[in-house]
Amino acid sequence: MAQESSHTTTERAVWTDTEVDQFLLYLSNNRDKIGDAGNFKDVTYNGAAEAIAEYLEHGPAKSGAMCKTKWASLKQTFNAIQKYRQQSGVHWDNIRGANVEGEASTSVWNEYVSKKVRQVH
Repeated sequence: MAQESSHTTTERAVWTDTEVDQFLLYLSNNRDKIGDAGNFKDVTYNGAAEAIAEYLEHGPAKSGAMCKTKWASLKQTFNAIQKYRQQSGVHWDNIRGANVEGEASTSVWNEYVSKKVRQVH
């Protein structure tokens, strides 16, 4: 008897704003399931994938693993913004972001980004 192989897609997830909004809403509604490290169990990510399936517009259907990766990415972005906002002399708002304008702001931004790039490598 032939065994079915597990099919996994290597196609990258394409997230629309609506999918992200619905994903975050699902996680918010299930925040009682969050662990100490700010992550959820796989069952919660799988539930999120099912909950956002109706909002799919592009790319493959989201899997629990894709949702887990998206959550990690969103947390990383949030933490980077929080760290940036704690610096003296910088600006951040949720509409314009860093809104880097002018020589002084550009210099601060470039220095911040160059430090981050060096930390990654």
